[in-house]
Amino acid sequence: MSRVRWERGARGARPGRSSGWTCREEGALGGYAVSRATRLRAGRVHFLPSAHSRSFSGVPGLRWRTAMCLSISRRGSTWWRRCDGGAAGGSGPRSGTQPTRIPQNPGQTYISRGSNQRDEGPASAGRMASSVAETKELENHSDCCVKLCNPNVATMKEDVLYHFNLSTATHDFPAMFGDVKFVCVGGSPSRMKAFIRYVASELGLDRPGMDYPNICAGTDRYAMFKVGPVLSVSHGMGIPSIAIMLHELIKLLYHARCSGVTVIRIGTSGGIGLEPGSVVITRQAVDACFKPEFEQVVLGKRVIRSTDLDEQLVQELTQCSADLSEFTTVVGNTMCTLDFYEGQGRLDGALCFYTEKDKQEYLKAAYAAGIRNIEMESSVFAAMCSACGLRAAVVCVTLLDRLKGDQISSPHEVLAEYQQRPQRLVGHFIKKCLSAPDVP
Repeated sequence: MSRVRWERGARGARPGRSSGWTCREEGALGGYAVSRATRLRAGRVHFLPSAHSRSFSGVPGLRWRTAMCLSISRRGSTWWRRCDGGAAGGSGPRSGTQPTRIPQNPGQTYISRGSNQRDEGPASAGRMASSVAETKELENHSDCCVKLCNPNVATMKEDVLYHFNLSTATHDFPAMFGDVKFVCVGGSPSRMKAFIRYVASELGLDRPGMDYPNICAGTDRYAMFKVGPVLSVSHGMGIPSIAIMLHELIKLLYHARCSGVTVIRIGTSGGIGLEPGSVVITRQAVDACFKPEFEQVVLGKRVIRSTDLDEQLVQELTQCSADLSEFTTVVGNTMCTLDFYEGQGRLDGALCFYTEKDKQEYLKAAYAAGIRNIEMESSVFAAMCSACGLRAAVVCVTLLDRLKGDQISSPHEVLAEYQQRPQRLVGHFIKKCLSAPDVP
């Protein structure tokens, strides 16, 4: 077995020594089981389990392990390769050689065999300086990578995303999703397909007769569509449904080695003190007791997670709404409930043990707490995205003012136009981001 490390390809400080390196995504080689690098984070390279693990000489915290197969992938604007670090028992990986050229074709995995290099590096002091600079660059880059809060995933030979009908053993995630920078999620499959068509048109990627097939066609749980760097996914209704989807979506982005991803929920809601058709950009998701937290019961114990959302993203979306100047947009807190009827104080459900007065007092208290709309997904969405380092926002249109009633009675064509408003706002945001000169 040979020692393995990450080297910087194409653009950066000169990488370390390579000897007879072979590149491959995953599988088997020469009868040996394959180890595959799974992610880069906080200046470390994390591999699947292997027999040995040591630190880079002179580069604190940088890790390498033994393996037979190597991989090349793009992360952000940089290509990285995993390569052979020399025969086992040597002095360890060294830095200072010229990089092997890596094809600049985003979203692809390349296979190469029998490439050899000589050590043409500078003196030891120069190599050390290069290694330290490299480590700092790795740390900066890791800030943008999708992370998981689950060490078990790195030990899995295959990860089956059951509800998406996708698997790391049967699908090339980096090739399929490696270029994703924006993920938009919403309740309805038809709405999310309409959104991807709209975004394609806005970005100039649409063509006459062009179709956008459902990537999750093998299941009826969720629908997923993609155009360019934009992924559009349905999440169903309520916390349990969106939570399941988010677990698999975040793992998908992780396996695809995506970086710099922004996730936005676009949907509908009930307003509080707002005219129907108003758009609410969520400052903070709160529960039915107005607390900015999400409670999950794990192994019989209550776990409380923060529901923070990205403040800068809220400001950017607010500016985009001002750019459009097409509809009323406010920034406020969003109350996430477990139910559409009793949980939101409606009087028209099958069960109701409170009065109109009770309802009005509750909704007015919510308004006083800064809450401007009610829906059923934002708290877990905010909690999971925050925990996994994803920049996230919630943009919902209000279909009615709950202070004035419980039932949605606007004509279908009016509601259809309302539902397009978050799509237009987020579509403008994506277009604006992609046209900016500093897009990653």
